[in-house]
Amino acid sequence: MNSTKTLNLITNQYTIPWSMSRAEQATLIRVLQTIKPKVAIEIGTYNGGSLQVISAFSDKVYAIDLTPTYRDKQCDALTNVEYLIGDSKIVVPELINQINSNNEVVEFILIDGDHSTKGVLEDITNVLKLLPKQAVTIILHDSFNPACRKGMKAYDYNSNKFIENVELDYVTGAFNHDGLYREMWGGFACIRMQPEKQIRPLEVTSYQDKLYRTTYLRSIHFYKNLFWFLKPIYKIFKK
Repeated sequence: MNSTKTLNLITNQYTIPWSMSRAEQATLIRVLQTIKPKVAIEIGTYNGGSLQVISAFSDKVYAIDLTPTYRDKQCDALTNVEYLIGDSKIVVPELINQINSNNEVVEFILIDGDHSTKGVLEDITNVLKLLPKQAVTIILHDSFNPACRKGMKAYDYNSNKFIENVELDYVTGAFNHDGLYREMWGGFACIRMQPEKQIRPLEVTSYQDKLYRTTYLRSIHFYKNLFWFLKPIYKIFKK
């Protein structure tokens, strides 16, 4: 059997292209197959690649994005999806308040919207105001990207007693991702919440932290951060 066909066996039934590695696609499919969420939330829909999978295994999905411009027309057939258009920093708090009030059972969340450190932290902070009715699995895409990872590490997870565990390298990311020169992207972090409050101190784990740190020192991100003080000068000359 052709090796490419073998690798794509688990993902090739989904026809909307999606910007995740084969490992990420296979993991997302398997996680959703296992959970079969009553309600799921996706922050960052873009063209709908991951949404098609979330929709296939969920009873209901809230899909949040800044604009519907890039959404694939095939998304029109996803009848269990409610699209919420706007900035996640505004939309998510309103949605979480609504869910907490009407007792909807959220069991899966994908965070893949704003990729800045501040944006990632705000999305996490807002999502974790959810009062879980059942176990909740939260997948955060691009945990291998330094800016995103910094935002993921910035939240005080011990302040939320519903959080059971946090793993930054649930799926490892990639170097030179999609041909982007010496850039680090991809990877899944995973947060698990339980309806029962946890009584033990929580340790954020990062299974591949040594790989992350070694890669970071060879990445373009390292040099950009090293010479951050030159950015104002660069902007002047760019004009």
